[in-house]
Amino acid sequence: MDGNFVLGVDGGGSGTRCVIADLSGKILARGRGGPSNPLTAGADPAAEGILDAVKEASMRCGVEAFEVSIMGIAGTERPSGIEALEKRLTGFDFGRLRIVSDAKVALAGATGLRPGVVVISGTGSIAFGLNEEGETTRAGGWGWRLGDEGSGYDIGHKALIASLKDFDGRGPPTSLTEKVKTALGLGDLSELVDRVYNGDMGSREVAALVHLVREAAGEGDEVATGIMEEAGEELGIAASAVIRRLGLRGRFPVALNYGIVNCRGALRASLERTVKQGSPECEFIELRFPPQVGAALLALQELGVEVEEKLLGRVEASYGALTEGSR
Repeated sequence: MDGNFVLGVDGGGSGTRCVIADLSGKILARGRGGPSNPLTAGADPAAEGILDAVKEASMRCGVEAFEVSIMGIAGTERPSGIEALEKRLTGFDFGRLRIVSDAKVALAGATGLRPGVVVISGTGSIAFGLNEEGETTRAGGWGWRLGDEGSGYDIGHKALIASLKDFDGRGPPTSLTEKVKTALGLGDLSELVDRVYNGDMGSREVAALVHLVREAAGEGDEVATGIMEEAGEELGIAASAVIRRLGLRGRFPVALNYGIVNCRGALRASLERTVKQGSPECEFIELRFPPQVGAALLALQELGVEVEEKLLGRVEASYGALTEGSR
Protein backbone atom coordinates (compact mmCIF):
# COMPACT_ATOMS: atom_id res chain seq x y z
CA MET A 1 0.00 0.00 0.00
CA ASP A 2 1.35 3.41 -1.00
CA GLY A 3 1.27 6.43 1.31
CA ASN A 4 2.57 7.58 4.66
CA PHE A 5 1.90 5.55 7.77
CA VAL A 6 2.72 5.33 11.46
CA LEU A 7 3.09 2.36 13.76
CA GLY A 8 2.00 2.19 17.39
CA VAL A 9 3.07 -0.66 19.67
CA ASP A 10 2.32 -1.53 23.29
CA GLY A 11 4.19 -4.40 24.90
CA GLY A 12 4.87 -5.94 28.26
CA GLY A 13 5.00 -9.16 30.21
CA SER A 14 1.52 -10.29 29.14
CA GLY A 15 1.86 -9.74 25.39
CA THR A 16 2.26 -7.21 22.57
CA ARG A 17 -0.31 -5.32 20.50
CA CYS A 18 0.15 -2.90 17.62
CA VAL A 19 -1.80 -0.78 15.16
CA ILE A 20 -0.93 0.74 11.79
CA ALA A 21 -2.52 4.10 10.93
CA ASP A 22 -2.43 6.59 8.08
CA LEU A 23 -1.85 10.30 8.62
CA SER A 24 -5.58 11.06 8.66
CA GLY A 25 -5.91 8.98 11.82
CA LYS A 26 -7.56 5.98 10.20
CA ILE A 27 -6.51 2.73 11.88
CA LEU A 28 -5.81 0.28 9.07
CA ALA A 29 -4.87 -2.90 10.89
CA ARG A 30 -3.89 -4.36 14.22
CA GLY A 31 -1.70 -7.25 15.33
CA ARG A 32 -0.76 -9.30 18.37
CA GLY A 33 2.44 -10.96 19.55
CA GLY A 34 3.99 -12.60 22.59
CA PRO A 35 5.52 -10.98 25.69
CA SER A 36 7.99 -8.18 24.94
CA ASN A 37 9.35 -7.04 28.30
CA PRO A 38 13.10 -7.66 27.85
CA LEU A 39 13.67 -7.80 31.61
CA THR A 40 11.39 -10.79 32.06
CA ALA A 41 11.32 -12.40 28.61
CA GLY A 42 14.87 -11.59 27.42
CA ALA A 43 15.86 -9.34 24.51
CA ASP A 44 15.47 -11.95 21.75
CA PRO A 45 11.99 -13.19 22.75
CA ALA A 46 10.91 -9.58 23.38
CA ALA A 47 11.92 -8.55 19.87
CA GLU A 48 10.17 -11.62 18.48
CA GLY A 49 6.97 -10.67 20.28
CA ILE A 50 7.08 -7.17 18.75
CA LEU A 51 7.91 -8.39 15.25
CA ASP A 52 5.16 -11.01 15.35
CA ALA A 53 2.61 -8.31 16.16
CA VAL A 54 3.88 -6.02 13.38
CA LYS A 55 3.93 -8.88 10.86
CA GLU A 56 0.32 -9.74 11.61
CA ALA A 57 -0.82 -6.14 11.17
CA SER A 58 1.35 -5.68 8.06
CA MET A 59 -0.11 -8.76 6.40
CA ARG A 60 -3.60 -7.43 6.97
CA CYS A 61 -3.05 -4.05 5.31
CA GLY A 62 0.07 -4.45 3.13
CA VAL A 63 2.09 -1.73 4.88
CA GLU A 64 5.77 -2.51 5.56
CA ALA A 65 7.30 0.97 5.94
CA PHE A 66 6.51 3.73 8.41
CA GLU A 67 7.33 7.40 8.83
CA VAL A 68 7.42 7.11 12.63
CA SER A 69 7.17 4.09 14.92
CA ILE A 70 6.45 4.59 18.61
CA MET A 71 6.81 1.51 20.81
CA GLY A 72 5.78 1.62 24.45
CA ILE A 73 7.61 -1.35 25.93
CA ALA A 74 7.77 -2.28 29.61
CA GLY A 75 11.24 -2.93 31.00
CA THR A 76 13.11 -0.50 28.74
CA GLU A 77 13.97 2.19 31.28
CA ARG A 78 17.73 1.83 30.74
CA PRO A 79 19.37 3.02 27.47
CA SER A 80 21.19 -0.31 27.18
CA GLY A 81 17.85 -2.12 27.22
CA ILE A 82 16.51 0.07 24.42
CA GLU A 83 19.64 -0.41 22.32
CA ALA A 84 19.55 -4.19 22.78
CA LEU A 85 15.96 -4.25 21.55
CA GLU A 86 16.45 -1.83 18.66
CA LYS A 87 19.23 -3.84 17.03
CA ARG A 88 16.99 -6.93 17.02
CA LEU A 89 14.06 -5.20 15.32
CA THR A 90 14.75 -6.04 11.68
CA GLY A 91 12.63 -6.84 8.64
CA PHE A 92 10.64 -3.60 8.49
CA ASP A 93 11.40 0.03 7.69
CA PHE A 94 10.37 1.52 11.02
CA GLY A 95 11.37 5.05 9.96
CA ARG A 96 11.94 7.23 13.00
CA LEU A 97 11.83 4.59 15.75
CA ARG A 98 11.33 5.54 19.38
CA ILE A 99 11.05 3.07 22.24
CA VAL A 100 9.40 4.68 25.26
CA SER A 101 7.76 3.63 28.51
CA ASP A 102 4.62 1.55 28.16
CA ALA A 103 3.09 3.97 30.65
CA LYS A 104 3.60 6.90 28.28
CA VAL A 105 1.61 5.30 25.47
CA ALA A 106 -1.04 4.13 27.95
CA LEU A 107 -1.62 7.71 29.13
CA ALA A 108 -1.67 9.00 25.55
CA GLY A 109 -4.39 6.51 24.69
CA ALA A 110 -6.34 6.93 27.90
CA THR A 111 -6.74 10.70 27.59
CA GLY A 112 -6.23 11.31 23.86
CA LEU A 113 -2.92 13.11 24.59
CA ARG A 114 -4.41 15.28 27.36
CA PRO A 115 -2.74 15.82 30.77
CA GLY A 116 -3.64 13.40 33.54
CA VAL A 117 -2.50 10.22 35.25
CA VAL A 118 -2.63 6.57 34.24
CA VAL A 119 -2.25 3.63 36.61
CA ILE A 120 -1.13 0.39 34.98
CA SER A 121 -1.56 -2.96 36.67
CA GLY A 122 -0.74 -5.94 34.49
CA THR A 123 2.06 -8.41 35.05
CA GLY A 124 3.90 -5.38 36.50
CA SER A 125 2.65 -2.00 37.71
CA ILE A 126 3.45 1.70 37.30
CA ALA A 127 1.79 5.12 37.59
CA PHE A 128 2.62 7.82 35.04
CA GLY A 129 1.44 11.39 34.60
CA LEU A 130 1.59 14.50 32.43
CA ASN A 131 0.77 18.08 33.49
CA GLU A 132 -0.25 21.17 31.51
CA GLU A 133 3.40 22.28 31.25
CA GLY A 134 4.32 19.06 29.46
CA GLU A 135 6.24 17.67 32.43
CA THR A 136 6.04 13.93 33.07
CA THR A 137 6.93 11.67 35.96
CA ARG A 138 6.41 8.10 37.09
CA ALA A 139 6.17 6.11 40.32
CA GLY A 140 6.77 2.40 40.63
CA GLY A 141 7.50 0.18 37.67
CA TRP A 142 10.80 -1.12 39.04
CA GLY A 143 10.16 -4.75 38.17
CA TRP A 144 9.04 -7.72 40.22
CA ARG A 145 12.31 -8.10 42.11
CA LEU A 146 12.24 -4.50 43.36
CA GLY A 147 8.57 -3.70 43.67
CA ASP A 148 5.67 -3.70 41.18
CA GLU A 149 3.30 -3.36 44.13
CA GLY A 150 -0.33 -3.82 43.16
CA SER A 151 0.59 -5.75 40.02
CA GLY A 152 -0.61 -9.14 38.86
CA TYR A 153 2.69 -10.59 40.03
CA ASP A 154 2.34 -8.96 43.46
CA ILE A 155 -1.20 -10.25 43.88
CA GLY A 156 -0.31 -13.75 42.67
CA HIS A 157 2.76 -13.87 44.90
CA LYS A 158 0.71 -12.88 47.95
CA ALA A 159 -1.80 -15.59 47.07
CA LEU A 160 0.98 -18.18 47.17
CA ILE A 161 2.24 -16.88 50.53
CA ALA A 162 -1.27 -16.82 52.01
CA SER A 163 -1.87 -20.39 50.82
CA LEU A 164 1.35 -21.62 52.41
CA LYS A 165 0.54 -19.84 55.67
CA ASP A 166 -2.86 -21.51 55.73
CA PHE A 167 -1.27 -24.86 54.86
CA ASP A 168 1.21 -24.85 57.74
CA GLY A 169 -0.95 -23.06 60.31
CA ARG A 170 0.76 -19.67 60.34
CA GLY A 171 -2.14 -17.80 58.83
CA PRO A 172 -5.94 -17.74 58.61
CA PRO A 173 -7.80 -20.30 56.49
CA THR A 174 -8.48 -19.24 52.92
CA SER A 175 -10.09 -20.77 49.86
CA LEU A 176 -6.97 -19.69 47.96
CA THR A 177 -5.19 -22.78 49.28
CA GLU A 178 -7.39 -25.22 47.36
CA LYS A 179 -7.70 -22.90 44.36
CA VAL A 180 -3.91 -22.63 44.02
CA LYS A 181 -3.45 -26.37 44.46
CA THR A 182 -6.05 -27.15 41.79
CA ALA A 183 -4.88 -24.49 39.33
CA LEU A 184 -1.28 -25.69 39.49
CA GLY A 185 -2.17 -29.37 39.50
CA LEU A 186 -0.49 -30.04 42.84
CA GLY A 187 -1.20 -33.17 44.84
CA ASP A 188 -0.02 -31.41 47.98
CA LEU A 189 0.81 -27.76 48.55
CA SER A 190 4.32 -28.69 49.66
CA GLU A 191 5.00 -29.49 45.98
CA LEU A 192 4.82 -25.75 45.34
CA VAL A 193 8.41 -25.32 46.52
CA ASP A 194 9.78 -27.50 43.72
CA ARG A 195 7.50 -25.83 41.15
CA VAL A 196 8.68 -22.34 42.09
CA TYR A 197 12.40 -22.99 42.54
CA ASN A 198 12.99 -25.71 39.97
CA GLY A 199 10.04 -25.50 37.61
CA ASP A 200 8.30 -23.05 35.32
CA MET A 201 6.87 -20.53 37.79
CA GLY A 202 8.24 -17.28 36.42
CA SER A 203 6.77 -13.82 37.00
CA ARG A 204 4.22 -14.26 34.22
CA GLU A 205 2.95 -17.56 35.64
CA VAL A 206 2.69 -16.11 39.15
CA ALA A 207 0.81 -13.08 37.78
CA ALA A 208 -1.67 -15.39 36.06
CA LEU A 209 -2.89 -16.48 39.51
CA VAL A 210 -4.55 -13.09 39.95
CA HIS A 211 -7.84 -14.50 38.66
CA LEU A 212 -7.92 -16.92 41.61
CA VAL A 213 -7.64 -14.03 44.06
CA ARG A 214 -10.30 -12.04 42.22
CA GLU A 215 -12.60 -15.08 42.24
CA ALA A 216 -12.03 -15.80 45.93
CA ALA A 217 -12.59 -12.15 46.86
CA GLY A 218 -15.85 -12.21 44.91
CA GLU A 219 -16.92 -15.21 46.98
CA GLY A 220 -16.27 -13.31 50.20
CA ASP A 221 -12.89 -14.78 51.17
CA GLU A 222 -11.42 -12.31 53.67
CA VAL A 223 -7.78 -13.11 52.90
CA ALA A 224 -8.29 -12.65 49.15
CA THR A 225 -10.26 -9.44 49.72
CA GLY A 226 -7.42 -8.13 51.88
CA ILE A 227 -4.89 -8.90 49.15
CA MET A 228 -6.96 -7.00 46.57
CA GLU A 229 -7.51 -4.05 48.92
CA GLU A 230 -3.79 -3.85 49.67
CA ALA A 231 -3.01 -3.93 45.94
CA GLY A 232 -5.45 -1.08 45.33
CA GLU A 233 -3.92 0.96 48.13
CA GLU A 234 -0.42 0.48 46.70
CA LEU A 235 -1.57 1.56 43.24
CA GLY A 236 -3.28 4.57 44.81
CA ILE A 237 -0.09 5.51 46.64
CA ALA A 238 1.82 5.40 43.34
CA ALA A 239 -0.80 7.54 41.59
CA SER A 240 -0.79 10.03 44.47
CA ALA A 241 2.99 10.34 44.28
CA VAL A 242 2.73 11.23 40.59
CA ILE A 243 -0.06 13.73 41.25
CA ARG A 244 1.94 15.41 44.00
CA ARG A 245 5.18 15.64 42.00
CA LEU A 246 3.41 17.12 38.96
CA GLY A 247 1.41 19.61 41.03
CA LEU A 248 -1.91 18.42 39.59
CA ARG A 249 -4.89 20.07 41.28
CA GLY A 250 -8.63 20.43 40.80
CA ARG A 251 -10.27 18.30 38.11
CA PHE A 252 -7.99 16.05 36.08
CA PRO A 253 -8.42 12.51 34.73
CA VAL A 254 -7.04 9.38 36.35
CA ALA A 255 -7.25 6.37 34.03
CA LEU A 256 -6.89 2.72 34.97
CA ASN A 257 -5.18 0.37 32.52
CA TYR A 258 -5.53 -2.89 34.31
CA GLY A 259 -4.56 -5.64 31.87
CA ILE A 260 -4.86 -9.05 33.51
CA VAL A 261 -5.64 -7.63 36.95
CA ASN A 262 -9.10 -6.15 36.24
CA CYS A 263 -9.34 -3.16 38.59
CA ARG A 264 -12.86 -3.66 39.89
CA GLY A 265 -14.39 -4.60 43.20
CA ALA A 266 -12.25 -4.30 46.32
CA LEU A 267 -9.11 -3.30 44.43
CA ARG A 268 -10.68 -0.39 42.58
CA ALA A 269 -12.55 0.86 45.64
CA SER A 270 -9.32 0.87 47.64
CA LEU A 271 -7.40 2.60 44.85
CA GLU A 272 -10.00 5.35 44.42
CA ARG A 273 -10.28 5.89 48.17
CA THR A 274 -6.51 6.30 48.49
CA VAL A 275 -6.23 8.79 45.62
CA LYS A 276 -9.32 10.80 46.64
CA GLN A 277 -7.82 11.46 50.07
CA GLY A 278 -5.39 13.91 48.49
CA SER A 279 -7.18 14.74 45.23
CA PRO A 280 -10.93 14.79 45.95
CA GLU A 281 -11.83 16.47 42.64
CA CYS A 282 -9.97 14.09 40.32
CA GLU A 283 -12.10 12.12 37.86
CA PHE A 284 -11.61 8.39 37.31
CA ILE A 285 -12.12 7.59 33.64
CA GLU A 286 -12.14 4.59 31.34
CA LEU A 287 -9.47 4.43 28.64
CA ARG A 288 -10.57 6.33 25.54
CA PHE A 289 -8.15 4.28 23.44
CA PRO A 290 -5.93 1.29 24.21
CA PRO A 291 -2.19 1.94 24.66
CA GLN A 292 -1.18 0.80 21.16
CA VAL A 293 -3.50 3.44 19.72
CA GLY A 294 -1.97 5.94 22.15
CA ALA A 295 1.42 5.06 20.65
CA ALA A 296 0.06 5.76 17.16
CA LEU A 297 -1.27 9.15 18.36
CA LEU A 298 2.19 10.01 19.70
CA ALA A 299 3.67 9.01 16.34
CA LEU A 300 1.25 11.31 14.51
CA GLN A 301 2.06 14.11 16.94
CA GLU A 302 5.78 13.62 16.35
CA LEU A 303 5.20 13.98 12.60
CA GLY A 304 3.56 17.34 13.22
CA VAL A 305 0.01 16.15 12.59
CA GLU A 306 -2.52 18.15 14.61
CA VAL A 307 -4.29 15.64 16.83
CA GLU A 308 -7.62 17.41 17.26
CA GLU A 309 -11.08 16.09 18.05
CA LYS A 310 -12.03 15.41 14.43
CA LEU A 311 -8.97 13.21 13.99
CA LEU A 312 -9.63 11.47 17.31
CA GLY A 313 -13.16 10.74 16.12
CA ARG A 314 -11.73 9.13 12.98
CA VAL A 315 -9.39 7.05 15.11
CA GLU A 316 -12.29 5.99 17.30
CA ALA A 317 -14.52 5.00 14.39
CA SER A 318 -11.86 3.09 12.46
CA TYR A 319 -10.50 1.24 15.48
CA GLY A 320 -14.03 0.39 16.58
CA ALA A 321 -14.79 -1.01 13.11
CA LEU A 322 -11.71 -3.26 13.29
CA THR A 323 -12.69 -4.46 16.74
CA GLU A 324 -16.26 -5.21 15.69
CA GLY A 325 -15.04 -6.97 12.54
CA SER A 326 -12.92 -9.41 14.53
CA ARG A 327 -15.78 -10.62 16.73
